[in-house]
Amino acid sequence: MTPREVVEKWIGEGAFPGASFAYGSKDRVIQDHAGRFTYDPESRSVDAETIWDLASVTKVMATTPAVLAAVDEGPIGLDDPVWRWIPETKLTEATIRHLLRHESGLRAYDSGIAGKISVSQEARSRILSANPATKVSEKCEYSCLGFVTLMAVVERATGMPFPEWVAVKVFAALGVSGADYCPSPGLLPRIPPTGKTDAWRRKLAAERGQEWSHGEFIRGTVHDPIAYALGGVSGNAGLFSTLSGVAEYAQSWLEGRSFVGRHRAEWTTKGSDLSSRALGWDTKSPTGSSAGTLFSLKSFGHTGYTGTCVWIDPEHEIWGVLLAHRVYPDETNLKISQARPEFFDAVFRVLRG
Repeated sequence: MTPREVVEKWIGEGAFPGASFAYGSKDRVIQDHAGRFTYDPESRSVDAETIWDLASVTKVMATTPAVLAAVDEGPIGLDDPVWRWIPETKLTEATIRHLLRHESGLRAYDSGIAGKISVSQEARSRILSANPATKVSEKCEYSCLGFVTLMAVVERATGMPFPEWVAVKVFAALGVSGADYCPSPGLLPRIPPTGKTDAWRRKLAAERGQEWSHGEFIRGTVHDPIAYALGGVSGNAGLFSTLSGVAEYAQSWLEGRSFVGRHRAEWTTKGSDLSSRALGWDTKSPTGSSAGTLFSLKSFGHTGYTGTCVWIDPEHEIWGVLLAHRVYPDETNLKISQARPEFFDAVFRVLRG
């Protein structure tokens, strides 16, 4: 099957109502779209103007390159202790490198923020002063808290608001457009709905004047509870983008543009025996990878909770992007886990078969 046929198959199977997808090499890029915003046949069709909640793809499209750009320019060192930039941290031995590899000891998430903390600064303070769950380098614990911490490190080291640093030092440098935090209400018609709106989000939306974003389903504000509590800007989630923005970003890593080219090998190579994690990026596991069975083991990528995914294969010089909203209308729908590897195998066959 072609990538489009795979996507259409999984729309038919109810994995997601619609998707944008792209794939390419250094001299060829294909972008396409299928399906609709909802399963209603009268709903808007997904197209080039559709803006997606990238969820944890934010970690590798905003936070990871933001740290890398700061390392490249000099204010941050990979082996800087976290406490150098975050004095309130309880991470007494962890470094920036440990945060990027998810080996700092921080737990995965803080569900207690949702519904209990409505002031973004209070939520941030709670995360930055969180107690570690394990000793540093004892295990790999995929941690959203660690990437919120990395965002704070970038802001304190550079003296710039995180979205501004990302826009100027990452996206402008790499030639990426169409990606940003906190889309304006005027962009709402271009954004597919994600999960159902619960009571705490509805209350917080009213306090923030964001009632426009909360009907029965979340639309136009970030789905992730921590990122929403933080005001929509976070290191773990919160970035929104068109397909072209993510595709251009993947292409920039394949080509090694700007600061990426000076550091790509170090940042995309598995870092330890604790996990498949590199610096920010994940690397392809021998079995069970969302990148399928054909992308090489040198591939690096990341998934997002809402249904997003990007993988780049430097050995075969190809990449693929799949953006979907599998959380609509039911977050328990996990068919995306079958759709992703089929999609990337189809991408490989088109580009390298």
